[in-house]
Amino acid sequence: MKDKYLVTTFYKFFPIDKQSLSIYQSSILAKGEELGIYGLLLLGTEGVNSTLSGEPKKLEEMKNFLKTTLEQPDLFFKDSWAPKNPFKRYKVKVRKEIVTLGTPELVPEKEQNNHLPPNEWHEMLQREDVVVIDTRNHYETEIGKFKQAMDPNIKDFKEFPEYLEKAQIDKDKNIMIYCTGGIRCEKAILDMHRKGYKNVYQLEGGILNYMQHYPQGDFEGECFVFDHRVSVDGHLNPSKTYSLCPHCGNPGKEVINCKQCDKEAKVCHHCLEKDAEIHSTCSKNCAYHYQRQHQKTC
Repeated sequence: MKDKYLVTTFYKFFPIDKQSLSIYQSSILAKGEELGIYGLLLLGTEGVNSTLSGEPKKLEEMKNFLKTTLEQPDLFFKDSWAPKNPFKRYKVKVRKEIVTLGTPELVPEKEQNNHLPPNEWHEMLQREDVVVIDTRNHYETEIGKFKQAMDPNIKDFKEFPEYLEKAQIDKDKNIMIYCTGGIRCEKAILDMHRKGYKNVYQLEGGILNYMQHYPQGDFEGECFVFDHRVSVDGHLNPSKTYSLCPHCGNPGKEVINCKQCDKEAKVCHHCLEKDAEIHSTCSKNCAYHYQRQHQKTC
């Protein structure tokens, strides 16, 4: 098999009492370490959110363990592959929110969510009476989005409610929202309901689920993922275009030869626009030494 590591992302909102959080944290951490799992799993009183990687058989065993331990037999896993491990370590953390909008009081209930499976989402995209909104951050939308989507150009998901206030979108419009795996929309849609938006629909399973069904559909570019693959293409293959910019950590594709060590690297155009001289380096360490040498010669 070309790609050795299975990568899976999942979330679910369900109540967990505070006393159980540390128990779940310990048992899930121990099981993951036993199986050689990598990635990050977040637990909160509102549920679980995670992306994990590992050898296929080991990760399947981990999935079954999570279903049983959390008593959630219908956990929905979105799988993809990677030729090398996209994570460096394994962590299980407890958080106030498993996706941070700054509204811990908003906890989704399934009957409120207006999920559209990929086929219905794809059909609805063809209509002219809809508004499509991307709920992700600017560095994600910059490398790919649905071709007809509005881009909020936000730096953090917590800015999304403020964006809505300023956008002044007709509250009677049919509005479609989406994100990477679906979890941000679960919170965003509740905030929109609270603000009076009446007809809001979200993409079930997010972009990753859509790509599994429509690899050459209406999503243009690549989908940013929060690991060392950086992004995935329409077939969910790791990016061949982008690397993590060594200066800011965002996706970058501008090829440079490091001014300090002559190593080839990729940086983002934003860093080059800020300071092409210093940021034409392959790492912060090289940037530091190059800057020191440059200052001395000046």
